[in-house]
Amino acid sequence: MEFNLPPVGGADQNAGPAAAPSRAPAGTDFTKVLSQATDRVDALPATPPPDLRAEIERADARYEELHRQNRELHFTSDPSSGRVVIEVRDLDGNVLRTVPPSKALEIVAGAPVEG
Repeated sequence: MEFNLPPVGGADQNAGPAAAPSRAPAGTDFTKVLSQATDRVDALPATPPPDLRAEIERADARYEELHRQNRELHFTSDPSSGRVVIEVRDLDGNVLRTVPPSKALEIVAGAPVEG
C-alpha cells in the first residue's frame, strides 16, 4: 500500500504538486532538526471524542467475539484490481472463507460469521 502525502509546512502551501523528496545531507542531526521545527500538533485533543471512543469500544468488542470463536478478519489489497480482499481466518492463519466487502460491513455490524 502506498500513500503520497504533501510535505508539511513550507514556504507556499498552494504552490502545486510537491517535488520529489530529496535525501538529507550525510551527518544530518535529525534530533536538532526536529527540535527546531515550527509546525505543531498540540492542537489535537488529548483523548478521542466520546462518539469515536464508543466506536472503538464497539470494534474491540466485535474483535473479542471473533477471537473467542477462533476467528479473525484479515484485510489485504489485490494489486491487480486495487480492491480490498477480506478473509475470515482461524487463529492459525488458515483461510476459512473470503468475504465480499459489503458482507464484511454486515459482520462488523454484528451479523454472525458462518464458517
